[in-house]
Amino acid sequence: MSNKTNIPFWVFLSLLWGQFFLALYPSWADGTYYDYGFLVPPLLVYFFFVRWKSLKTKSAPGIEDQDSHPLTALQISIAVIAIFLLLALRLIETIDSGWRLPLYLHGFIVLAVSTVLLASRTGRKGITHFSPVALLAFFAVPLPSSVEVILIQRLTDSVTDTAVFANQWMGYPVVASGQTLLVNSIPLHVSEGCSGIRSFQGSIFAGFVAGEFFLLPVVHRIVLIASGLIIAFVANTTRVVYLVRHAALKGDDSLEAIHDVSGYVSLTATLLLLVGIAWWFSTMNSRETGNPLL
Repeated sequence: MSNKTNIPFWVFLSLLWGQFFLALYPSWADGTYYDYGFLVPPLLVYFFFVRWKSLKTKSAPGIEDQDSHPLTALQISIAVIAIFLLLALRLIETIDSGWRLPLYLHGFIVLAVSTVLLASRTGRKGITHFSPVALLAFFAVPLPSSVEVILIQRLTDSVTDTAVFANQWMGYPVVASGQTLLVNSIPLHVSEGCSGIRSFQGSIFAGFVAGEFFLLPVVHRIVLIASGLIIAFVANTTRVVYLVRHAALKGDDSLEAIHDVSGYVSLTATLLLLVGIAWWFSTMNSRETGNPLL
Protein backbone atom coordinates (compact mmCIF):
# COMPACT_ATOMS: atom_id res chain seq x y z
CA MET A 1 0.00 0.00 0.00
CA SER A 2 1.66 3.21 -1.16
CA ASN A 3 2.01 6.33 0.92
CA LYS A 4 -0.63 8.12 -1.20
CA THR A 5 -3.22 5.41 -0.65
CA ASN A 6 -2.37 5.46 3.05
CA ILE A 7 -3.36 9.11 3.44
CA PRO A 8 -7.19 8.68 3.30
CA PHE A 9 -6.93 5.74 5.71
CA TRP A 10 -4.99 7.73 8.33
CA VAL A 11 -7.08 10.88 7.87
CA PHE A 12 -10.36 8.98 8.31
CA LEU A 13 -9.04 7.05 11.33
CA SER A 14 -7.79 10.30 12.92
CA LEU A 15 -11.13 12.07 12.41
CA LEU A 16 -13.01 9.04 13.72
CA TRP A 17 -11.11 8.97 17.01
CA GLY A 18 -10.71 12.74 17.19
CA GLN A 19 -14.45 13.40 17.34
CA PHE A 20 -14.80 10.63 19.96
CA PHE A 21 -12.25 12.34 22.19
CA LEU A 22 -13.99 15.66 21.52
CA ALA A 23 -17.18 14.14 22.95
CA LEU A 24 -15.22 13.09 26.05
CA TYR A 25 -13.63 16.51 26.58
CA PRO A 26 -16.36 17.84 28.97
CA SER A 27 -15.87 14.80 31.23
CA TRP A 28 -12.12 15.43 31.38
CA ALA A 29 -12.39 19.19 31.84
CA ASP A 30 -14.83 19.27 34.77
CA GLY A 31 -11.95 18.61 37.19
CA THR A 32 -13.48 15.72 39.12
CA TYR A 33 -12.03 12.24 38.53
CA TYR A 34 -11.24 11.94 34.84
CA ASP A 35 -8.74 14.68 34.06
CA TYR A 36 -6.14 12.01 33.28
CA GLY A 37 -8.18 11.46 30.10
CA PHE A 38 -6.15 14.25 28.47
CA LEU A 39 -3.20 11.83 28.46
CA VAL A 40 -5.09 9.15 26.55
CA PRO A 41 -5.01 10.62 22.97
CA PRO A 42 -1.21 11.13 22.78
CA LEU A 43 -0.55 7.79 24.49
CA LEU A 44 -2.97 6.02 22.17
CA VAL A 45 -1.25 7.47 19.10
CA TYR A 46 2.17 6.50 20.43
CA PHE A 47 1.22 2.92 21.33
CA PHE A 48 -0.69 2.45 18.08
CA PHE A 49 2.28 3.38 15.92
CA VAL A 50 4.65 1.28 18.01
CA ARG A 51 2.45 -1.73 17.31
CA TRP A 52 1.90 -0.73 13.68
CA LYS A 53 5.66 -0.52 13.19
CA SER A 54 6.06 -3.99 14.67
CA LEU A 55 3.90 -5.33 11.82
CA LYS A 56 6.54 -4.27 9.32
CA THR A 57 9.32 -5.84 11.37
CA LYS A 58 7.27 -9.04 11.64
CA SER A 59 7.43 -9.00 15.42
CA ALA A 60 3.79 -10.06 15.56
CA PRO A 61 3.63 -13.59 14.10
CA GLY A 62 0.51 -14.65 12.26
CA ILE A 63 -0.41 -11.17 11.01
CA GLU A 64 -1.08 -11.08 7.32
CA ASP A 65 0.19 -8.72 4.69
CA GLN A 66 -1.14 -5.18 5.00
CA ASP A 67 -2.15 -5.02 1.30
CA SER A 68 -4.01 -8.33 1.05
CA HIS A 69 -7.45 -7.38 2.40
CA PRO A 70 -9.33 -4.73 0.38
CA LEU A 71 -12.56 -3.44 1.89
CA THR A 72 -15.60 -5.47 0.93
CA ALA A 73 -19.02 -4.00 0.12
CA LEU A 74 -20.32 -5.30 3.46
CA GLN A 75 -17.50 -3.63 5.39
CA ILE A 76 -18.08 -0.34 3.59
CA SER A 77 -21.82 -0.54 4.33
CA ILE A 78 -21.14 -1.16 8.02
CA ALA A 79 -18.80 1.82 8.15
CA VAL A 80 -21.35 4.12 6.45
CA ILE A 81 -24.16 3.06 8.79
CA ALA A 82 -21.88 3.57 11.77
CA ILE A 83 -21.05 7.10 10.65
CA PHE A 84 -24.74 8.04 10.51
CA LEU A 85 -25.22 6.59 13.99
CA LEU A 86 -22.29 8.66 15.21
CA LEU A 87 -23.91 11.82 13.88
CA ALA A 88 -27.02 11.08 15.96
CA LEU A 89 -24.93 10.33 19.03
CA ARG A 90 -22.95 13.56 18.66
CA LEU A 91 -26.23 15.48 18.68
CA ILE A 92 -27.25 13.78 21.93
CA GLU A 93 -23.82 14.35 23.48
CA THR A 94 -23.94 18.02 22.58
CA ILE A 95 -27.29 18.42 24.33
CA ASP A 96 -26.31 16.43 27.44
CA SER A 97 -22.55 15.86 27.75
CA GLY A 98 -22.98 14.25 31.18
CA TRP A 99 -25.09 11.33 29.95
CA ARG A 100 -22.66 8.42 29.81
CA LEU A 101 -24.60 5.80 27.86
CA PRO A 102 -24.15 7.67 24.54
CA LEU A 103 -20.43 7.93 25.27
CA TYR A 104 -20.14 4.15 25.60
CA LEU A 105 -22.21 3.57 22.46
CA HIS A 106 -20.03 6.12 20.67
CA GLY A 107 -16.88 4.34 21.79
CA PHE A 108 -18.08 0.90 20.72
CA ILE A 109 -19.11 2.19 17.28
CA VAL A 110 -15.72 3.88 16.79
CA LEU A 111 -14.03 0.67 17.88
CA ALA A 112 -16.15 -1.42 15.49
CA VAL A 113 -15.38 0.81 12.50
CA SER A 114 -11.68 0.84 13.40
CA THR A 115 -11.74 -2.94 13.62
CA VAL A 116 -13.24 -3.18 10.13
CA LEU A 117 -10.59 -0.86 8.73
CA LEU A 118 -7.70 -2.59 10.46
CA ALA A 119 -8.98 -6.02 9.46
CA SER A 120 -8.79 -4.90 5.83
CA ARG A 121 -5.10 -4.07 6.35
CA THR A 122 -3.85 -6.66 8.80
CA GLY A 123 -6.26 -9.58 8.74
CA ARG A 124 -8.19 -10.92 11.71
CA LYS A 125 -5.13 -11.88 13.73
CA GLY A 126 -3.91 -8.31 13.51
CA ILE A 127 -6.94 -7.16 15.51
CA THR A 128 -5.70 -8.91 18.66
CA HIS A 129 -2.35 -7.22 18.10
CA PHE A 130 -3.99 -3.80 18.56
CA SER A 131 -6.44 -4.79 21.32
CA PRO A 132 -4.40 -3.18 24.17
CA VAL A 133 -4.52 0.15 22.31
CA ALA A 134 -8.30 -0.11 21.96
CA LEU A 135 -8.66 -0.96 25.64
CA LEU A 136 -6.57 2.10 26.55
CA ALA A 137 -9.09 4.35 24.80
CA PHE A 138 -11.90 3.21 27.11
CA PHE A 139 -9.96 4.32 30.19
CA ALA A 140 -10.87 7.84 29.07
CA VAL A 141 -14.61 7.11 29.30
CA PRO A 142 -16.25 7.93 32.68
CA LEU A 143 -17.61 5.02 34.67
CA PRO A 144 -21.39 4.48 34.57
CA SER A 145 -22.92 6.76 37.20
CA SER A 146 -24.38 3.90 39.26
CA VAL A 147 -21.03 2.09 39.37
CA GLU A 148 -19.22 5.31 40.26
CA VAL A 149 -21.57 6.09 43.18
CA ILE A 150 -21.25 2.57 44.64
CA LEU A 151 -17.48 2.59 44.23
CA ILE A 152 -17.09 5.99 45.93
CA GLN A 153 -19.36 4.92 48.80
CA ARG A 154 -17.47 1.71 49.48
CA LEU A 155 -14.06 3.36 49.19
CA THR A 156 -15.14 6.14 51.56
CA ASP A 157 -16.44 3.64 54.12
CA SER A 158 -13.23 1.60 53.91
CA VAL A 159 -10.99 4.64 54.30
CA THR A 160 -13.07 5.96 57.22
CA ASP A 161 -13.09 2.65 59.09
CA THR A 162 -9.36 2.13 58.57
CA ALA A 163 -8.51 5.67 59.66
CA VAL A 164 -10.55 5.30 62.85
CA PHE A 165 -8.97 1.95 63.68
CA ALA A 166 -5.40 3.15 63.01
CA ASN A 167 -5.74 6.36 65.02
CA GLN A 168 -7.47 4.65 67.94
CA TRP A 169 -4.70 2.04 67.94
CA MET A 170 -2.16 4.90 68.17
CA GLY A 171 -4.09 6.38 71.11
CA TYR A 172 -5.85 9.29 69.43
CA PRO A 173 -9.53 9.92 70.35
CA VAL A 174 -11.24 9.48 67.00
CA VAL A 175 -14.91 8.60 66.61
CA ALA A 176 -16.76 8.01 63.35
CA SER A 177 -20.23 9.39 62.74
CA GLY A 178 -21.21 8.31 59.25
CA GLN A 179 -18.58 9.79 56.96
CA THR A 180 -17.48 12.38 59.53
CA LEU A 181 -14.60 11.82 61.93
CA LEU A 182 -14.68 13.59 65.30
CA VAL A 183 -11.20 14.41 66.58
CA ASN A 184 -11.12 16.34 69.88
CA SER A 185 -14.60 17.65 68.98
CA ILE A 186 -13.27 18.78 65.58
CA PRO A 187 -15.47 17.40 62.73
CA LEU A 188 -13.50 16.13 59.73
CA HIS A 189 -15.70 15.12 56.80
CA VAL A 190 -14.34 12.39 54.56
CA SER A 191 -15.50 13.75 51.23
CA GLU A 192 -15.65 12.01 47.87
CA GLY A 193 -12.23 13.45 47.05
CA CYS A 194 -10.75 11.72 50.10
CA SER A 195 -12.38 8.40 49.19
CA GLY A 196 -9.46 7.53 46.93
CA ILE A 197 -11.58 7.28 43.77
CA ARG A 198 -9.09 9.43 41.85
CA SER A 199 -6.08 7.36 42.94
CA PHE A 200 -8.10 4.16 42.40
CA GLN A 201 -8.78 4.97 38.75
CA GLY A 202 -5.40 6.62 38.24
CA SER A 203 -3.56 3.53 39.48
CA ILE A 204 -5.46 1.27 37.05
CA PHE A 205 -4.70 3.66 34.20
CA ALA A 206 -1.03 4.03 35.18
CA GLY A 207 -0.61 0.28 35.61
CA PHE A 208 -2.08 -0.39 32.18
CA VAL A 209 0.08 2.28 30.54
CA ALA A 210 3.26 1.02 32.24
CA GLY A 211 2.47 -2.55 31.20
CA GLU A 212 2.00 -1.50 27.58
CA PHE A 213 5.09 0.73 27.58
CA PHE A 214 7.32 -2.12 28.78
CA LEU A 215 5.35 -4.67 26.66
CA LEU A 216 4.87 -6.96 29.64
CA PRO A 217 3.18 -10.38 29.41
CA VAL A 218 -0.52 -10.49 30.28
CA VAL A 219 0.07 -12.10 33.69
CA HIS A 220 2.54 -9.41 34.69
CA ARG A 221 0.13 -6.70 33.55
CA ILE A 222 -2.65 -8.12 35.71
CA VAL A 223 -0.31 -8.31 38.71
CA LEU A 224 0.84 -4.74 38.02
CA ILE A 225 -2.72 -3.36 37.97
CA ALA A 226 -3.66 -5.34 41.10
CA SER A 227 -0.55 -4.02 42.83
CA GLY A 228 -1.50 -0.50 41.82
CA LEU A 229 -4.93 -0.85 43.42
CA ILE A 230 -3.39 -2.08 46.68
CA ILE A 231 -0.73 0.63 46.70
CA ALA A 232 -3.30 3.34 45.94
CA PHE A 233 -5.58 2.21 48.77
CA VAL A 234 -2.71 1.98 51.28
CA ALA A 235 -1.30 5.36 50.22
CA ASN A 236 -4.66 7.14 50.40
CA THR A 237 -5.55 5.53 53.75
CA THR A 238 -2.15 6.52 55.14
CA ARG A 239 -2.82 10.07 53.99
CA VAL A 240 -6.20 10.19 55.77
CA VAL A 241 -4.68 8.70 58.93
CA TYR A 242 -1.97 11.36 58.83
CA LEU A 243 -4.51 14.17 58.37
CA VAL A 244 -6.57 12.93 61.31
CA ARG A 245 -3.46 12.66 63.46
CA HIS A 246 -2.44 16.18 62.43
CA ALA A 247 -5.87 17.52 63.43
CA ALA A 248 -5.67 15.71 66.78
CA LEU A 249 -2.27 17.24 67.59
CA LYS A 250 -2.47 20.71 66.04
CA GLY A 251 -6.16 21.36 65.40
CA ASP A 252 -7.66 22.08 62.01
CA ASP A 253 -6.12 25.53 61.49
CA SER A 254 -3.28 24.27 59.27
CA LEU A 255 -5.12 21.24 57.93
CA GLU A 256 -6.14 22.91 54.69
CA ALA A 257 -2.53 23.75 53.88
CA ILE A 258 -1.35 20.14 53.99
CA HIS A 259 -4.52 18.55 52.59
CA ASP A 260 -3.66 19.01 48.90
CA VAL A 261 0.08 18.54 49.41
CA SER A 262 -0.45 15.17 51.06
CA GLY A 263 -2.68 14.16 48.16
CA TYR A 264 0.04 14.96 45.62
CA VAL A 265 2.62 13.07 47.70
CA SER A 266 0.32 10.04 47.90
CA LEU A 267 -0.34 10.05 44.15
CA THR A 268 3.34 10.55 43.26
CA ALA A 269 4.43 7.71 45.54
CA THR A 270 1.83 5.40 43.96
CA LEU A 271 2.96 6.21 40.42
CA LEU A 272 6.66 5.83 41.22
CA LEU A 273 6.10 2.46 42.86
CA LEU A 274 4.06 1.27 39.88
CA VAL A 275 6.76 2.31 37.41
CA GLY A 276 9.36 0.61 39.59
CA ILE A 277 7.38 -2.65 39.62
CA ALA A 278 6.86 -2.48 35.85
CA TRP A 279 10.57 -1.88 35.30
CA TRP A 280 11.44 -4.81 37.56
CA PHE A 281 9.11 -7.09 35.60
CA SER A 282 10.70 -5.84 32.39
CA THR A 283 14.23 -6.64 33.58
CA MET A 284 13.06 -10.11 34.64
CA ASN A 285 11.63 -10.75 31.17
CA SER A 286 14.80 -9.46 29.51
CA ARG A 287 16.97 -11.84 31.50
CA GLU A 288 14.71 -14.80 30.72
CA THR A 289 14.65 -14.09 26.97
CA GLY A 290 18.26 -12.96 26.77
CA ASN A 291 17.31 -9.64 25.22
CA PRO A 292 18.80 -6.39 26.53
CA LEU A 293 16.42 -4.00 28.28
CA LEU A 294 15.48 -1.13 25.98
